[in-house]
Amino acid sequence: MARLNHPFLGQISGKLGNLVIYQLNGKTVVREKPQWKKTYQPTALQRLYQQKFKLATAALRPLNKLLDTGYGEFVTPTKKGFHLALSQKLKSTMLEIQGTVTVQYESILLSSGLVSPVHNLQPEWIGARQLKLNWESQGNQGNSRESDFSWIVIYNPEEGIAEEFTGEAFRKSQSQILELAPRINLSGSYLYMSFYRQLPRNKRRFSDSVCIPLGT
Repeated sequence: MARLNHPFLGQISGKLGNLVIYQLNGKTVVREKPQWKKTYQPTALQRLYQQKFKLATAALRPLNKLLDTGYGEFVTPTKKGFHLALSQKLKSTMLEIQGTVTVQYESILLSSGLVSPVHNLQPEWIGARQLKLNWESQGNQGNSRESDFSWIVIYNPEEGIAEEFTGEAFRKSQSQILELAPRINLSGSYLYMSFYRQLPRNKRRFSDSVCIPLGT
């Protein structure tokens, strides 16, 4: 940067070639234009992370509101259920084989918390679109309560469609029958189940969700 006191340059400002001329505190200042660096090229590891982030975001986006429910106890004004699930997903639910990344939908947590999860979940088809779920109660032991409510989500990631079943059975019931809507293609769908209990101020405390694939 240079400062000039030449009387003929005292009122000049603008660009001249690779120079920039401007007035500063009554003086004429001349400096070179900044030389931009070459276009940034991410490393192989950075490209892999970007690929994981893109796939994880696409997988979770249709579940946005449901994730706010399942992570409700931990949601804040600046951190939504989507962000919490995305953090978990990038860490543990992406499968990488020879540089190719895929989503492991069975490992996604649609809910998370200290309540004991469903134990020994077993699906039983009793009709074309009628599914009976069976589980073991565990009684009132540890973080398990017989009065815990069921929370179930059917999700088809290819179609981006999800269906929610809230509070239709207790843990002690040990079974629940679902009537699955025809709008959801069961091929390629996943079922997520967890338990929750009601807290003051309309809050809910959840268990970690358990997933089973419904079709191939």
